[in-house]
Amino acid sequence: MSRSTETLRGRAALVVGHCAGMIDIVALPVWVGIVLIGQYGLEPQAAGMLATLFLGAVVVSSLFFSPRIRSIRGTVAAPVGFAIAATGFAALATTRDYGAMVALHLACGLAVGCSLSFTHSTIGASANPHRLIAVGFTALSVVSLAFLGGVPRLVNAAGGASLFLVLGAIMSVAALFALFGFPTRRSPIPQEDNPIIHVPLARGVWFAMIGTSFMTMNNAMLLSFLEPVGAARGFGKELIMAVLLAVGLVNLVPGVLAAILESRISARAVMLFGPVLQGVLGVLLTHSTLFPTYAVTGALFPAVLIFAHTFVFAFLARNDPSTRAVAATPVMAMAGSAVGPIVGGIAAQNLGYESIGMVVAAAAAIGTVCFWQAWRSAPAALPSTTPVL
Repeated sequence: MSRSTETLRGRAALVVGHCAGMIDIVALPVWVGIVLIGQYGLEPQAAGMLATLFLGAVVVSSLFFSPRIRSIRGTVAAPVGFAIAATGFAALATTRDYGAMVALHLACGLAVGCSLSFTHSTIGASANPHRLIAVGFTALSVVSLAFLGGVPRLVNAAGGASLFLVLGAIMSVAALFALFGFPTRRSPIPQEDNPIIHVPLARGVWFAMIGTSFMTMNNAMLLSFLEPVGAARGFGKELIMAVLLAVGLVNLVPGVLAAILESRISARAVMLFGPVLQGVLGVLLTHSTLFPTYAVTGALFPAVLIFAHTFVFAFLARNDPSTRAVAATPVMAMAGSAVGPIVGGIAAQNLGYESIGMVVAAAAAIGTVCFWQAWRSAPAALPSTTPVL
């Protein structure tokens, strides 16, 4: 039975899949800072390594599946991947053995990477990728609000295992939505007499993908250590929990704003200044000892990525009709996110938490150069209705 990306059921499956696949980035402050370091007593480097292994596995999986999106049925791969991830997270709730946690983090990451690649590829093949991914990010923000508002308190009351049970439940919901609603790609599965010929990705597309990876690295690095930075500054648990809740509240805005401003703001400006704003906020957050500065910069930081990533996603969809680039969104998002926790952990353990801000600033500078090169290589990427600098 054919399922369209333009039906409510098809869009719902894609939006839920996007939320489930990207929830790990939202969960990093709880996952690394509160559970692995606070509840399980791991050193920052060891805790960051587990998050890096999970996110790295997402990258490896997406690298495998994204070139094969038109030869494998997403209607099967997406629900199976989410179901495997749900099982893996449930198993994580039963152990504190580091070796077992390593294996399960890897297994969950591989499964999520598979499902997320098909989800983002199908969003990219929709009639309006910018609008649909903006809806996805807005929905993710709503989930983030509930997650960051409730899960830290649940963990404090019921223990670290409850985090993995929540993640498993989210993956289970995504698996059910994908099973009954995941859209069929508009392009048929290739046959021997009708092979698919892939044109190499444009130079600008590659630069945009690399720039996105640096932005996601910064996001993961800072969010992973948002709670420890606050604790090191002497802010109480309740104040830090309030900041995490504020992150969820603020994140309700950028997806909606990106959809509204789709043809009213320069996509090039968003892509160029997004990393710059990340660098400024990162330095302020890690160097200030004042709680208002910590709270405001912490709440705003992930919103920058959500807003900018919406425009980058549309840029990639319009520059790569094969949708291989958007199918590799997990590679962009998770490659950076995989590096972020371990780099932040090494910097914090050896040079102090202030050093994380300097790493963020350096990565932001590289990301800005990459996006500049992306537009220089693909100046006609967006429709004429989108203003340019």
